[in-house]
Amino acid sequence: MLVLEGLRVVELTTAWAGPMAGRILAWYGAESVHIESPTRTNTWRSNRDAPSPPTYPDLDPGDRPWDRCFTFNSQNVNKRSLVVDLKTEDGFAAVYSLIGQADVLICNFRPGMLDRLGLGYDTLHAEFPRLIVMEMPAYGLTGPDASYAALGPTMEMAAGMSAMIAYPGGQPTVTGPSYMDPIGGFNGAAAILTALHHRDRTGQGQHIEMAQVEAAMQFIGAELIEGRDVVPDGNHLPDAAPHNAYPAEAEDAWIVIACFSDEDWALLAAQIGGAAEEARFATLAGRKTHEAELDRLIADWTTGQDRHALAERLQALGLAAAAVETAPDLAASAYLHERDHFTMLTHPEAGTHPHPNLPLHSETAQGSARSAAPGYGEGNAYILREVLGLPEEEVRRMLSSEAFADVPAPGV
Repeated sequence: MLVLEGLRVVELTTAWAGPMAGRILAWYGAESVHIESPTRTNTWRSNRDAPSPPTYPDLDPGDRPWDRCFTFNSQNVNKRSLVVDLKTEDGFAAVYSLIGQADVLICNFRPGMLDRLGLGYDTLHAEFPRLIVMEMPAYGLTGPDASYAALGPTMEMAAGMSAMIAYPGGQPTVTGPSYMDPIGGFNGAAAILTALHHRDRTGQGQHIEMAQVEAAMQFIGAELIEGRDVVPDGNHLPDAAPHNAYPAEAEDAWIVIACFSDEDWALLAAQIGGAAEEARFATLAGRKTHEAELDRLIADWTTGQDRHALAERLQALGLAAAAVETAPDLAASAYLHERDHFTMLTHPEAGTHPHPNLPLHSETAQGSARSAAPGYGEGNAYILREVLGLPEEEVRRMLSSEAFADVPAPGV
């Protein structure tokens, strides 16, 4: 039995952060119901005028592209999909009843959304005092920035991270994959688990405000505490040299190498030979003074070498080195396969593919990926019939009404 089996989660979420929190809870056995609108699909179902082929298996959107999009399918394993129009009487009643039978409600829309829907915490708490409601606004529920919209890259900017990421003289940049969202997801899941522990002891639910920008600031905590402004310098660090990515065996193939002590450098210099063993590079101060030349020297040495073999050789010496892995590298990684990082799941529209598991391992409370992401509206009948216990005639009436759908409305 999974540790959260019997727990029910309702997600009023979109994109990555909110679904990620629900995914973590579902990983441990919770039944997570992802609520979607028939008129505005989850942005990660790729609701765009011209579907982008790289987001689909075999580059093919197929007849139901909203069910084949890898972004949505990657973050919504183990879940149900309820497609319902909350602006209809039937739709609102069904969702309200579902929340009444749930333990957790997650929302990662802008502040005020739950209140506008008639599902604000005060309203819900009055009737369902054991319910845990978590909202995940970018800038909090109150304050001068609370109403601001946000995406992962803008939150990196607001958190101060991007001011630290640039080449000398260049403009601030972002990390790329918007990893503010999974940071928010993991922090949100941890907060919910803490609230569940509190409820076990007191019987009381609670309202959780998980401000994603504030959650991200922990990653630059030292600079915030010191009030220190960081001058961006590419991959370089003030207390390490070398500390950079260097070209390897092919175009856009790279290896990262770092030396944090003179002893580390001596080991690396012995491998490189020649000018690397000159006295001017023997100390950190000397290597920092001649850093540009040092980088060129190492790049000349690494160019043409297999990045994986070289990284393994340097690691065997105790040096910090790693190949810069590509997506195909990771998919074929012996390390990840040895650790059972992938689970093969079959989706009726997207086919059978390996899905990355969560990096959480426990001998006493291990989770798992048990089912592929749900098709659009796949759980409609199940929720009405099995969870809400409605009579069959009422289920058929509601499913045929405009309140429920299993395909997006035209033009969505």
